[in-house]
Formats: sequence, structure tokens, C-alpha cells
Amino acid sequence: MPYYENPGMLREQYVRLRALPPELKANISVIVTDDGSPTQPAIHEDTGVRRSQLYRIKVDIRWNQDAARNIGVKYAKTDFVLMTDIDHIVPQATWEKLIKEERWRKDYAYSFHRKTLVSTNPDVLVDYKPHPNSWFISKELFERVGGYDERFAGYYGTDGDFKVRMLELNAKKWIQLPEFIYRVPRETIPDASTTTYKRKQPDDRPTIYKMIQDRKTEADQRPRRYRFPYERVA
Repeated sequence: MPYYENPGMLREQYVRLRALPPELKANISVIVTDDGSPTQPAIHEDTGVRRSQLYRIKVDIRWNQDAARNIGVKYAKTDFVLMTDIDHIVPQATWEKLIKEERWRKDYAYSFHRKTLVSTNPDVLVDYKPHPNSWFISKELFERVGGYDERFAGYYGTDGDFKVRMLELNAKKWIQLPEFIYRVPRETIPDASTTTYKRKQPDDRPTIYKMIQDRKTEADQRPRRYRFPYERVA
């Protein structure tokens, strides 16, 4: 999970992880990457999972979650990774499916249905549009795709590039699972998602499009990774 000034939401993630049965926690590793929070850096807490790691990018760049994801996957010790945003909770039933199922294909990409908490009644979940950047995939496939391209650091809406490259490589090998993750709105936890940077600014989409076109003309079109200094915190 990428983190940016989300202490309340990270605390909620820790609470949910602690509540899982021991037999599930024994098979879950968690990596959080703080992508340069200037005032409220992520804090590590013991949740009883098999392995827990916290990294921190040393520069604060607008919408740099792509770099945070690359770092997280790099240090994952498992064959498969679940990548999602910090405002998404993985329910126990979804964890059970991912851990107990033995037929996951390393050449397939798996996504999830999504629900959202109702802001007026935080005990109620309703259907919500699927998240375009939550994936359960093998590290092997992630490497074949090339990970996230950090050329786009500083612009909102870059996750579509990873999805397009993955589907071009893996045509017809994308399955949406019946299991769901659920979104926590800011009305429930004020810092559930980023509030300090604006989304969909006028130069975001045209700049990203131009960079994609420019990339096609480069001799080395592979995604750029690990461009920013970072450190392991815990």
C-alpha cells in the first residue's frame, strides 16, 4: 500500500489486520511505502502478520504512488502480491480465498469487485465501481510487465498505463474475482485518501499522453523504476 499523510487510515488498516484469525495472519505479509509525507510520516505497528515492512521515499512529489508500488513489490518475499490503495480494506473472506486457493496462475492478472462504506452509516456496504488499480498478480508477471513507469511522477491518472501494458502482454488473461475489497470514504475517516493534492488538473492528461508518445520513440521503452531515493524505516 502506498501511504501519503494518511495516519488515521493506516491506523484503521492495522486494526483490521490485528482482527484477522492467527492462521490467516501467519500467511500475510504487509508492505507500506510512504511516498514522502512532509508532516505525518507513516508509523510502523506490529499487527501479528507474518512479515511487516515500512519504506519511505525521501522526496515529496505530487502523485508518486507508482514509485511506492514499485518499491513495495521489489521487497515482497511472496510469489503473489495484492496491490491496492490505502483507503481499501481487504475483508477476511477475501484474504481466505487468496490464501487457501491453490490454483492461482502466475500468467494471469486478478482484480476484485468493490464495495464502499456508506458515509451516513459506516456499518453498511453497498456496491461500487471496480477499482482500476487493485490487482492480485504474481511478482513474475509484474516483472514481465515492467512495473509502474516512474516517468509519470507528478501527474494524476497514471495507473492506466500499467493496466494497458499488462493487458497488451496478457490478452484474455484477466479475471475479475467475485470476492471484493471495500473503500473507506473521507466522510468516515478524513484522511482515508489524499486531500493535499488536487486530482485531474488540466495538464495531467495531455502531459501523460505526450510522455507515452515520447516513450515510443526512445531506444529503451521499458518503464523507469527506482528513480527516487528511499529508505527502509522498519
